[in-house]
Amino acid sequence: MAEASALAVAVVTPWFGAELTGGAERTAWQLAVGLAERGHRVDVFTTSSLSFDSEWGVNARPAGTSRERGVTIRRFPVDERDAERFARATAILLGRPPAYYRDHRALREPEVADDFVRCGITSKAAIAALRADVDAFDAVIVLPYPYGLGLAAIDAVGSRAILVPCLHDEPYAYLPAVERAVRAAGLLAFNTDGERRLADRLYGPAIALRSVVVGQWVEAEPELRAVDRIGAFRPAEHRYVLYLGRRDESKNVDLLAESFAAFRRRERISTLELVLVGNGRRSFADRGHGISDLGHVDEAQKAALLAHALAVVQPSVNESFSRAVMEGWRAGKPALVNARCAATAETVREAAGGWMASTKAEWSAAFGALDQLPEAERVAAGTRGRAYVEEETAREKILDRYEAAIRAVRARSPRTRFDVSPAPALLRWLGADGRQTILFAGPLDAAAGAEELLAGFAHLLSFGIDARLVLLGAFEPAVADGFYDAVGKARLSERILVVEPQRPDLAAACYRGADLFWSFADAGPATLIDALGFGLPIVAFANPHARAILGPSGILVRDKSDPRALGALAALLLGDAALRTELLEGQRRRFEALREAGEVGRTA
Repeated sequence: MAEASALAVAVVTPWFGAELTGGAERTAWQLAVGLAERGHRVDVFTTSSLSFDSEWGVNARPAGTSRERGVTIRRFPVDERDAERFARATAILLGRPPAYYRDHRALREPEVADDFVRCGITSKAAIAALRADVDAFDAVIVLPYPYGLGLAAIDAVGSRAILVPCLHDEPYAYLPAVERAVRAAGLLAFNTDGERRLADRLYGPAIALRSVVVGQWVEAEPELRAVDRIGAFRPAEHRYVLYLGRRDESKNVDLLAESFAAFRRRERISTLELVLVGNGRRSFADRGHGISDLGHVDEAQKAALLAHALAVVQPSVNESFSRAVMEGWRAGKPALVNARCAATAETVREAAGGWMASTKAEWSAAFGALDQLPEAERVAAGTRGRAYVEEETAREKILDRYEAAIRAVRARSPRTRFDVSPAPALLRWLGADGRQTILFAGPLDAAAGAEELLAGFAHLLSFGIDARLVLLGAFEPAVADGFYDAVGKARLSERILVVEPQRPDLAAACYRGADLFWSFADAGPATLIDALGFGLPIVAFANPHARAILGPSGILVRDKSDPRALGALAALLLGDAALRTELLEGQRRRFEALREAGEVGRTA
């Protein structure tokens, strides 16, 4: 184990190299090198795959160990993969509207989720080596979130993992394996506050108790040789806005190009142009509408393009942190971003360093406004953006946060892991028949009143309410047999589901599918925080945790030995829409008060 002053860190990422330009890849490189320069041991566990844009199943780099910039790089061969099954799963996942996944119905097709994870990119050899050496490290940093390699690493090391998800509101974020990793990791490190709030909505606000916002930084570019042209394009001779990044539909580049073309059709004498830069398999060049697609450029060419651009544009909604926006701000250029991306929109709003648009019409109008914007206003917005980068994304400040996160994980005895066993396809059962769902979360033991809980549910049914009871937790062995016997005798087996032991990948689904939350036990605050965050009316036993979390909101039961009262209160809330609305409004205000007080959603 490392000395107290030095840390030993493993970094797990699918692709690694100084030349890689993707956001997660740049973060992994900068973080590994930055920690090594501070005197910490850093081992990177990665694959022999070349890059995100290459064929993932090809071992283009030699396996083995090398050293670079003080970092030990350990490359392992990728596992064989079925690229066709992966492509099919990806197409199915991306072919549905976001609302589908917000309802969590993806669990109804587990084979799609399994194919995406298994047939993506992973390496059994890398995971075996990590598992063998895990005790040598204080923490294991895993990034980004959706790939099989990182998910397997978290499964191997459990709460010793720090997951840097680089999270987006996209179908992959709703996969059971991803939710399991989020709940199993010891700490979640987010790039922006907007990304952290997205995670709250997806996985429950109680994850804030294991979350920090660490940020990212953009390296100051060294002095580069002067470049006056990229191919036939001379930046100094054009008025243009600049897009930096992957040129494909996942980044909304098609929306960007169509919106700009619409602007140029409307403003036929405008001289404003759109310049696209980055890797991609498709060209968006359209000379008739002032769109140039320059493809991949080197650092000197990029610097020249930034120097002469009027603004940087980022249409993607799938960003946890936009390196392109930060590079533009460092060059003093304002940003135009997608209003639907919480991470970039909130950052632009906070910095007052640009503008936002969402629909094609809004983007087209924004190009028109930027075309006519006085230079002084544009320069002022870019200057504010530069000040934000210098203050909020300082390299040493962010490395300080990572060091604090690593030490926090080391101090928490992080060998604890979730023991997850197979469970029913929960959402095939929840909500399929119109029944109301009561959710209980917490330990199920004699002290928790397991018998009283069952009696309260039976009393609820006597009011003529068609309901089910979902128990999210683990039984004490001495209680389990008696409880199941009682369920059978009462003929309630088809109305009660016990998720046992707790399935971290199904927890958020349970909360989303519920109509009412019962906390009839001496459980800790996390379950109540989640219930508040998911907007469930709460009936809770009046223990100190419940009083502290709920305050004046919620309904507290003083005597948990009276199951009839529990059932009657549930019946009242489920049957009285006005009372339910009033209670939920009070709980919403309480949740916001907890946020403002720093009890939920803390940042580093």
